[in-house]
Amino acid sequence: MTGASEQQPGQGLRSRRRRRLLLGSALPVLVAVALAVKLLSVGYLGGEAAGSFGRGDQAALASAASGLGVANIVERHKAPFAAADALVLGGDYGGARALFQAALADAPPADECKVRVNLVLSIERLADKAAESAGSGAEADRLYADGLAAVKAAPPGCFNPEGGEAAANGADGEGDRLREAEQRLQGKADKLGDAGAGAEAGSGDKQPQPDPEPQQSQLDKLEESAKSAQRERNGGMQRNEYLRNADTGAGTDKPW
Repeated sequence: MTGASEQQPGQGLRSRRRRRLLLGSALPVLVAVALAVKLLSVGYLGGEAAGSFGRGDQAALASAASGLGVANIVERHKAPFAAADALVLGGDYGGARALFQAALADAPPADECKVRVNLVLSIERLADKAAESAGSGAEADRLYADGLAAVKAAPPGCFNPEGGEAAANGADGEGDRLREAEQRLQGKADKLGDAGAGAEAGSGDKQPQPDPEPQQSQLDKLEESAKSAQRERNGGMQRNEYLRNADTGAGTDKPW
């Protein structure tokens, strides 16, 4: 009895050690499995996000973006990028811009230009809306400048799709889209500046308009004077006619 009781504490200690070893060896396996699942889900959800955006399905795109955001440790830029696209479909370009900027901060070189194109386009939409609003010319001008700065900050690879691995960014025509956006932004900024300068010049050259009421009063006086002169002329003609008739002895009533 005494020997058996002395062996039990040693066996319990060895059992606890085995459990710790098993748990320690299982943890890396669990991490590897979770990582594999995440990689598979990123590919699937990324495809779902792209398809939903192409269909214009904002709800499905937002759902895919939410899934990408779970345990977002692999290709971290894809979750905010998909969420930004969902906001674009809803017309929230301000929110989309913020998320595109977050995606750009985490984007690898292979995806940087794709993210940058969408960032520039969202800024352009914001600037256009500001330009259409009365009294928001300064805000529109600032946003057009922000869009141009985002284009100029693009790496050279965006504009050189045939330059090898370092230029893979431009493989889908991102460089052309950025150039086109740059031309539009510059043209709109110039037009906005010309319109502002024209408005200032017009306000400076504008002469004070005379009060229409005094002018009308003068016209009334002139009209009354003309009527009075006409009455006098008519009266003189009638008097002359009367005198001529009086000389001939014809009986005529006096005109006055």
